[in-house]
Amino acid sequence: MGGTARCFVCGRRASVYVSYLGEYLCPEHFVEYFERRVRETLVWFRLVERGDRVAVAVSGGKDSLTTLYLMRKFSEEMDFEVFGVAVDEGIAGYREYKLEALRSLAREIGVDVHVVTFRELFGLTLDEAVAALRERGFEVKPCTVCGVFRRYALNRAARELGATKLATGHNLDDEVQVFAMNLIKAHADGIVREGLVTEPASERLVPRIKPLYFIPEKEVLAYTLIKGIHTPFVECPYIVYALRHPIRHWLNEVEDEEPGAKYRVLAFKEVLRNALPPPPKEMMLCRICGEPTSHPVCRACELKSYILSTRAGRDDAGRGGRAAGVARLPPHPG
Repeated sequence: MGGTARCFVCGRRASVYVSYLGEYLCPEHFVEYFERRVRETLVWFRLVERGDRVAVAVSGGKDSLTTLYLMRKFSEEMDFEVFGVAVDEGIAGYREYKLEALRSLAREIGVDVHVVTFRELFGLTLDEAVAALRERGFEVKPCTVCGVFRRYALNRAARELGATKLATGHNLDDEVQVFAMNLIKAHADGIVREGLVTEPASERLVPRIKPLYFIPEKEVLAYTLIKGIHTPFVECPYIVYALRHPIRHWLNEVEDEEPGAKYRVLAFKEVLRNALPPPPKEMMLCRICGEPTSHPVCRACELKSYILSTRAGRDDAGRGGRAAGVARLPPHPG
């Protein structure tokens, strides 16, 4: 933020410094600049087309709320429908506050929001899953379970609600962080898949789009503050278990030293994505739930079985019994 700095467009008092431009902008011209970039992303890359029915994955955080707000703003002009899909994982002291902010914005802009829960889909909350994972020494990290279950829930809900596209709130920082994690894990297929648009390998998978793909996280925050898009500043208690956590801080330090570094990393990622061979598109239906998967049993069903068997084993041990047939989770990418 700039105290005495002036907007380089109009000369009025500035409120936002755009580091990679090396310039300050007043609230009015920053909002204009921000919205124009998102709209041009939708148009240039044909993320939406006339007649689309777009489900926006909304968590109640700043990025997803901004995505919902802007998709609603552009929907009439670009002739597509918008609704929200939210997932309640069951994280006490966190998710209820985010959902409250989501419902408030949805009422304000006139958008329907559909909420699905881990409890109804998988028979347990994330808090209950974490308690079971702790029993096994976190062989599987909470964020892995949450990510797999969320993707499953969002795709299924979007498809059943007739969506032709599923928009997520991933911003530039998110994309660069995931790219770094995929490099660390030597996960080439993940690098290829994680683009601006995710083309489905099955008709039961809804195409995913990322309207904020080129927008830095700090700009999203500035936009929400200027526009009055409220989200409670509560953080997921399980973030400390995520590899993303230290990578995020490191990348922010690099960006502070080298403004524009994140854009350069994203550009390199796109070059690499186009150079790598595409992942195999052979899909089948999970023999347990019927959802699309590249394995006989989908990752969500594997994790559900692993967690529930751990809980059953703990309950049996508490009764003086012994759990039978509790196997280690097969380690294939989800």
